[in-house]
Amino acid sequence: MKTIALVDSIRGGHHPTYFKIFAKTLLELGHEVIALSPEPEEVSQWVASHCPELASNFHSFELHEPSPSQFSCRRLQARAMAVACWQRVAQSIQEISSKLGKAPDITFFAWLDTYLGLIPAITDPIFPYPWSGLYFQPGYLRIPPKLRWMRHGILNPLSVLKSPHCPVVAVLDEGIADKLQQKLNKPVVVLTDITDESPPDMDFEIVKKIRAKAAGRKIVGLLGSLDRRKGTLTLLEVSQQVSDRWFFVFAGRLAEPAFTAAELAKIEEIVKANPDNCFFYWNSIPDGSGFNAVVQVCDVLYAAYENFPYSSNILTKAAIFEKPVIASKNYCMGERVEKFNLGYGIEGGSVSQCVSILERLHEELSTGSLSIQPDFEGYRRLHSIEQLISAFQKILEFV
Repeated sequence: MKTIALVDSIRGGHHPTYFKIFAKTLLELGHEVIALSPEPEEVSQWVASHCPELASNFHSFELHEPSPSQFSCRRLQARAMAVACWQRVAQSIQEISSKLGKAPDITFFAWLDTYLGLIPAITDPIFPYPWSGLYFQPGYLRIPPKLRWMRHGILNPLSVLKSPHCPVVAVLDEGIADKLQQKLNKPVVVLTDITDESPPDMDFEIVKKIRAKAAGRKIVGLLGSLDRRKGTLTLLEVSQQVSDRWFFVFAGRLAEPAFTAAELAKIEEIVKANPDNCFFYWNSIPDGSGFNAVVQVCDVLYAAYENFPYSSNILTKAAIFEKPVIASKNYCMGERVEKFNLGYGIEGGSVSQCVSILERLHEELSTGSLSIQPDFEGYRRLHSIEQLISAFQKILEFV
């Protein structure tokens, strides 16, 4: 049995779901888990209810992100935050080790991205313990950065991953795993893009409102954090051009900083007009039975994210609830949609292509004869808890 410190100081979005499922998986593999998160009591209660027989091997402690730095330069802000995060986790590990009478065999960062952008010469003295983690957004390996010849040392986002304290790295994007392994000269393990599979609560108030306003029309859903790059503006434009046989749901917190003042004004104008074919809910919906109910009520999920080279577990939701998607053709998500026939690809930001697909798709959904044969089961199997267990077993072989 190993003692594993599981760390994530970010709350909201996918973070609580991943953190809890990772903790449960490690416990079920027979290990002792020290969890550091912003909501220690909530995590403890979840573990106690989902694997009570293993709760004695679980210890939950509080960890919050440090305050943002005062640097005006965004890059310097990120590096200062990374240093502060390493320092905070190191202090927590020291205090917890003293309390429990032993140190973790390894610390696993469930969101490693915040800790990057440094070099081992900085991080190793701060955090002299074995560590690994899940690198969520390796866009550097999908979209070549500008001035690549300058990306050395501290300017290389991958530098800290070369630390001798880091024996193995995890990613979600299977399309870049081999490339990253070659760059690091160390093992890279692909984790499954898991999601909360709770049965949908179809009495969820938002779902009742969607059904009432949709009035029998086919529903397209853009769900989760509504960022600019998730295609929010594109789908709003589509909603104004497509026939009124479609109904559009925008549900999730609007990421206002991602939009210009003009774009926000346009969004506000559309929302105030309260179009008959749209439903707007600008608050975050926690992952679970409520969010899954919103997925279930949709006929199609919109995933045509723009300049988004990463993985997204909205595809896992689509596979679980067997909803076709409209997705961008490129990068990780595009490759998965094509491989498993999960839906229809468009160029990111193309209103005309999306309108064309929706007009055709309405007929297909109405007759129950999709022009594609989605392999939802195959995708579910690949991104299952069973595969997650196997991936963690591989990771821990290197500890």
